[in-house]
Amino acid sequence: VVYMFDGHNLLDRTTSTYDKEWRIDETMQWLQTAQAGEPAIVVGIDAPQNKYERFAMYTISDWEYRMRPDARLLKRIGGYGDETAAFLMGPVKDLVERTYRASRDRRDVAVAGSSMGGYMALYVGSQYQRQVSKVLAFSPVALDAPTRGYELRDAVVAAGARPTQHIYLDMGDRERLDFCGSQVLLDHLEELRLTVQEAGHRHVLARVIAGARHDERAWGTRFLEAYQWAFGDMGSA
Repeated sequence: VVYMFDGHNLLDRTTSTYDKEWRIDETMQWLQTAQAGEPAIVVGIDAPQNKYERFAMYTISDWEYRMRPDARLLKRIGGYGDETAAFLMGPVKDLVERTYRASRDRRDVAVAGSSMGGYMALYVGSQYQRQVSKVLAFSPVALDAPTRGYELRDAVVAAGARPTQHIYLDMGDRERLDFCGSQVLLDHLEELRLTVQEAGHRHVLARVIAGARHDERAWGTRFLEAYQWAFGDMGSA
């Protein structure tokens, strides 16, 4: 089972925010047809369409949204990502396991997301290690400015690796956000890699993707390889 954030962007362009989708359903169908690995049940969790509401749902801190630290305040965000994580790993996971032939074995369970969904994948993975053994964080955004990302990194380190997980991290070298450019994001990827290693994780893969932008089409293109890497050695995490 793969629990994924921003579910409205995973399967259908007509429900996606930016008219781009991950094509997760086609990927899972191909895995089965090509016998290239075991496909998964994918559970997509929708996020609010209002970006400020999504920011709150996908962060664990109270923070101020600004384009730059010295710029005008645009919105105060009250992050409740801890509640999001508890809802996903509690009622949602229980419903999935009661309704479908979904494994309860942590070795079969992953959490995945992109951008601030990648932030949340790392948070859920760190706080629910006995339920989740794979974390796929595509273009994760947990910058100190403006999202107070050091609080996420502190939470990951404090949680340790009990037991260890497969953790996949990546970033495209052409990605940009409203408040930072590509080099900041690439430096941030290395910071997150060091964070999960400091926590004690040893099955870590961090990749810089040449030419990749910050969008659903790019994440969908590299999902298959990340999935196969994470589930390729079922017994080691």
